[in-house]
Amino acid sequence: MDNILTIEDFQKQFPSEEACFEYFVHLHWPEGFRCPVCNHDAYYFLNDKRLFQCKSCGRQTSVTAGTVFHRLHHLYSTLLWAIFLVATSKKGISGSELQRKLGLGSYKTAWLLLHKIRQAMSPKGILKLKAEVEVDETYVGGHREGKRGRGAEGKTLVAVAVETNGKTMGRARLQIIPSASQEDVLEFIGNQVAPGTLIHTDGLASYGNITGYRHEPRKKTKENKDVLPRLHVVVANLKMWLRGTYNRLPSKHLQRYLDEFTFRFNRRWNVSSIFSVLLIRCLSTHTITYADPTG
Repeated sequence: MDNILTIEDFQKQFPSEEACFEYFVHLHWPEGFRCPVCNHDAYYFLNDKRLFQCKSCGRQTSVTAGTVFHRLHHLYSTLLWAIFLVATSKKGISGSELQRKLGLGSYKTAWLLLHKIRQAMSPKGILKLKAEVEVDETYVGGHREGKRGRGAEGKTLVAVAVETNGKTMGRARLQIIPSASQEDVLEFIGNQVAPGTLIHTDGLASYGNITGYRHEPRKKTKENKDVLPRLHVVVANLKMWLRGTYNRLPSKHLQRYLDEFTFRFNRRWNVSSIFSVLLIRCLSTHTITYADPTG
């Protein structure tokens, strides 16, 4: 599944609706069908409905049951095209653009499908950042009058951490936080950075008591005005990406956009596998309904 980057690659791998369905079955049950209720492996296949009926308990199960696409009624080719378009669009894709390219009947349908895929992009919290990490916060939102930087009104505060491996950057984490207080920034660090890691911050007092880590705060000088240069590259890329792709950015959906950016950023050196990784994540992530992102 690696190296599916072009439309030609995709069409060779999935030439028909049946091929798309069979691949979903292969990924969902690589060792053969198992009933999610009784774990029995014998079944009847209901061809007209594309359902698997357990011979033991009679439960009927679709291949998308328990995945992020649970209870969706799209063609399997439509689902794979959606994953492919989201994964291979370097700057992301909007709901209206996804609607046009897939020929979906409404923007609402495309918007929900896009948010389901974004749900699969959210970090699983297993591998924390390590070695050497820069940590800071930034405000995200449209242009506002008044104070800039810390204390800005009408914007959302986002904590940022990025691994700094010599002259390059490693993985990043971005998360909305309530405030720049010591309690909130330390909770972010504890959730995203492995204990014992060398952490670089600016001189904000909230970072004054980081226990369990090696902490080296940096102060601005005339010779060195940017004390967190790699982190600020990440922030600049984030804001340019948001401006270039999305006309509207409601704050209640911001974490999903941050997760999408992080997913792409952390795989920027391994683009050839991004489609397969996202597809597998979609099949291993629980679904969301329209009510979840809309609140």
